[in-house]
Amino acid sequence: MRFSPLSNSRGSLRRGLRAAPAVARGDAWSVTPRVRQGLLILGLCLGLSACKKEPQEPPGSPGAAGKIDEFKSVSLEINGFNYTDLYIENFSVAGIGGGNVFVSSLDSGGGGSTCCMRWYPGVTLPFPVKVVWTRDGKRICEKEVLINGPVPAHPRHVVVQFFQDGRIEIELTEDFPDVKLRLERFSPVERKKSGNSVLDEQIARCHDAFPR
Repeated sequence: MRFSPLSNSRGSLRRGLRAAPAVARGDAWSVTPRVRQGLLILGLCLGLSACKKEPQEPPGSPGAAGKIDEFKSVSLEINGFNYTDLYIENFSVAGIGGGNVFVSSLDSGGGGSTCCMRWYPGVTLPFPVKVVWTRDGKRICEKEVLINGPVPAHPRHVVVQFFQDGRIEIELTEDFPDVKLRLERFSPVERKKSGNSVLDEQIARCHDAFPR
């Protein structure tokens, strides 16, 4: 029988090809954990970079208006002054309760002090806030009021003032505010013995506290 180098080479080549996939498969499985580890690291990096995006401030907030740092805010004591004819059972400014406010007198604005409204020094003025009040617990009125300034360097009080002509003014002060109008009063709840009136319904949005 004649020996053929070509046939012998082909046989060796076939054996080599049959053996090669086994080696290749073995090499591939040995690399997989590294690939998985790399993909995991890549995913974590992408996730962290996405988390670094700055959250958007809601429109109209102090942060959106002037990029004010929340940690630089100050707390202001709330004071109510009532120059109108009738008692205010309760009021709030920027969602913070200010308590009740009696009719002002010659030496008192009628209200006490409550805590606290947050203020951001450097916020763009004029700055709108909502004032809500009720005189009897049955009708609730609300109005947007502008804080125009000037604002002192170290504000400590926010003063909400209700005037007889329906105006509402908000002032920021360092010291406890003084009475602007020194008016006589019949009692803590009425300016006059009779004929008292207020303009709440004309200057604000009012509604029943308990709609039928």
